[in-house]
Amino acid sequence: MNKHILKSLKLQLFFAVIISLATAALAFGISFFLGDILLDKTVYGYAFSKGISDKQFDILQEYVEEEQISLNNLKKLNIWCSQRRKTYLTIYSGDSIVYESPLGGKPNKNLDTSNYDQNLEDPDYKYTLTLADGLEVHAFLYNHPGSVFYFGMIGLSGILAFIAFSFCFIILVNKKISYITLLQKELEILSGGQLEYSVTIEGKDELSELARGIDQMRCSIIKHQEAEKQMRTANSELITAMSHDLRTPLTSLLAYLEIVDRKKYADEEQMQNLIHKSVGQTMRIKSMADTLFEYFLAYSTEPENSEMIKIEADQLFLQILDDYAASLENQDLTVERNFSSVSGKISVNTELLQRTFDNLYSNLLKYADPNYPICLSYKQRENNIVLTITNKIKISQEKQDSTHIGLNICRNIINLHKGSFNISGSDGTFSVVIELPLLNG
Repeated sequence: MNKHILKSLKLQLFFAVIISLATAALAFGISFFLGDILLDKTVYGYAFSKGISDKQFDILQEYVEEEQISLNNLKKLNIWCSQRRKTYLTIYSGDSIVYESPLGGKPNKNLDTSNYDQNLEDPDYKYTLTLADGLEVHAFLYNHPGSVFYFGMIGLSGILAFIAFSFCFIILVNKKISYITLLQKELEILSGGQLEYSVTIEGKDELSELARGIDQMRCSIIKHQEAEKQMRTANSELITAMSHDLRTPLTSLLAYLEIVDRKKYADEEQMQNLIHKSVGQTMRIKSMADTLFEYFLAYSTEPENSEMIKIEADQLFLQILDDYAASLENQDLTVERNFSSVSGKISVNTELLQRTFDNLYSNLLKYADPNYPICLSYKQRENNIVLTITNKIKISQEKQDSTHIGLNICRNIINLHKGSFNISGSDGTFSVVIELPLLNG
């Protein structure tokens, strides 16, 4: 449960956001710190500020000369100062202040000289200003760049933090985005009919579960299509086989009945012989009709009665195989028994399992060569019981069960028991191997 939570897609995205935010905060802090250092060395630094003040003083001196500003009309400087909101100017004549830049854009009408002292001014920004009348006064010119650069640095740091967040988040989720894109392409392939194309399963989160579900659905569709194909093939084979197999007994039956109907028999004995042959052909047709009904069991996926019971495996198969061995011996067939002890129970439907061995018993009576023994055996292999039936095939035996309906019935029933049913034949020997799981405990 914990592993699943840790690998949850939502949690992965949550951690991606947290990591991206931490990266963005780090980028903002670093850029703000470096920007602050840069501003202190430039815009808010002494050299930069002094250079601006020097240039502004040169402009001020030119303005004083152009406007013929003297000690009596210093108010003309208000125009110059109002055009430079970031500049602060004070002028002293002797030890007394005679001018101060307008505060907030408004001239200071009541200049209180007692609040100003030339010694409190910064001597680095002290200049000698020559007025129009030749009087030299001391001007203190300060340049304040303001907070525009500071806020600009904050904005730039925010942009860099956003870029860092976006870049980090994209890197963290890029794998998932690529995986989603891959799944989209694979779904397009599957929707095009290429069901043999396997869906890529990566990771252990919701996306991988989705991919696994899609792949399982793909496999189910393939299995369903194969079952339909098998059904169609079986139908075709059954119709062909039944048509061929019914033609001979029907033709013979019609011929026998026509002879009897037209009274073309030589004597009573020949008529009885014809009637006996007609009955034989009728029974053969009946057998084929029974085979046709058995076909539905052979290819049905849900037998009507599939209720399971638990029973001791050794007791069950010893009784079944021993009974069939005795019946085969009564038919003048030789049987070799090789029964090993099996421990454990098995879950079976006794009726369906009996039908399996009935079909195998019927095949033995039809095809087993009486000159060779029939080998019946069962043994335990790990947590399974393995049953084997081996016999030699009659060389001259006509193969009537050409549709293998009986064997298909057996396979279907064994599959219902979650087991395996395999047949093999070589050098005139036919073998059936049945493997069924034993119950744990």
